[in-house]
Amino acid sequence: MSIKEDVIKLDNLIYEELTQLIIKENLPKFRAEQIFRAIHKEHVTCIEEITTLSKDLREKLSNEFALSSVDMVYQVKSKISNASKYLFKLEDGNLIETVFMDYNSRRSICISSQVGCRMGCVFCASTKGGRARNITAGEMLRQIYAVEELTGEYINNIVIMGQGEPLDNFDNLVKFLNIIGDERGANKSLRKITVSTCGISDKIKVLANMDFPITLAISLHRTSDEDRSKLMPINDKYNIEGLINATQYYYNITGRRPSFEYMVIGGENDRDIDAQRLKEFVNKTHAHINVLELNPIEEYSNSGKIGAGREFAKKLNEMGLNATFRNSMGQDIEGACGQLRRKFKGDDDDILYSD
Repeated sequence: MSIKEDVIKLDNLIYEELTQLIIKENLPKFRAEQIFRAIHKEHVTCIEEITTLSKDLREKLSNEFALSSVDMVYQVKSKISNASKYLFKLEDGNLIETVFMDYNSRRSICISSQVGCRMGCVFCASTKGGRARNITAGEMLRQIYAVEELTGEYINNIVIMGQGEPLDNFDNLVKFLNIIGDERGANKSLRKITVSTCGISDKIKVLANMDFPITLAISLHRTSDEDRSKLMPINDKYNIEGLINATQYYYNITGRRPSFEYMVIGGENDRDIDAQRLKEFVNKTHAHINVLELNPIEEYSNSGKIGAGREFAKKLNEMGLNATFRNSMGQDIEGACGQLRRKFKGDDDDILYSD
């Protein structure tokens, strides 16, 4: 089953688009703000729930338009951290993942931007089945609204680092950022949103020129083109030199410090030469370095020497670099991107609830 392309989903529209639609429908302009508020602040899931509209108007709009749908079909809670992973089913039957993390001082969510991924990173479960389709802006938003309703918590921080490559779904990403930060709706701080990319350099520059006050996270992981291309095929098209130049451009235009995500495999990419190259990259880009350790998947489970990530972060700090070792919160809940979706999706597209 595919999404009905002819039906306009109102939660896919930025405020100005919604206003234009309302005027086209010969309705008072103020109706746009009522509808926008109901969707993005009150989290209504269907037009019939917008009680500020008359019953007749709700019926009329319901016959012409709709809202995006995400239905939670599975949830797993971590036993070792305050993290939960949700499996959502979209209107067309596709499955996506969302992770909620409670850090006490803040509540964070990691959302998906595509169904699957076509980037081909060997360590990532999301890309093993390729990309089925892009996720709409409304479906990105609905992941956040659904988790807030399910947990009863207000989400402070948003990370677009789940399934998919956000910059490969650029138009929907931009719509999402415009909608989520609109004060008439969810009014989330864009300064607390992180967009993670494996390094589509030309899109990084376009994003910089839009001047969203977000944090850009670059999945770097290796310091030479030869090594990075083995791990991340996208490097064949967007090599490290071009990526560093794009990241430098991003910082110069926005003044926002980017971050390099660096997954350490002990003995492979934690050498002195790697540390020296990272220092050169940071000198150009002013980036912060987040040092990670592998969240293993079946096809790629080589995590190297135990504790290598923490040791490498210490080495970088001793070199004067701003580096932080990040503990994984999702190792016992199929935490790697795409892991849970692959486990619970059968060949016949049924959801398999077996351990």
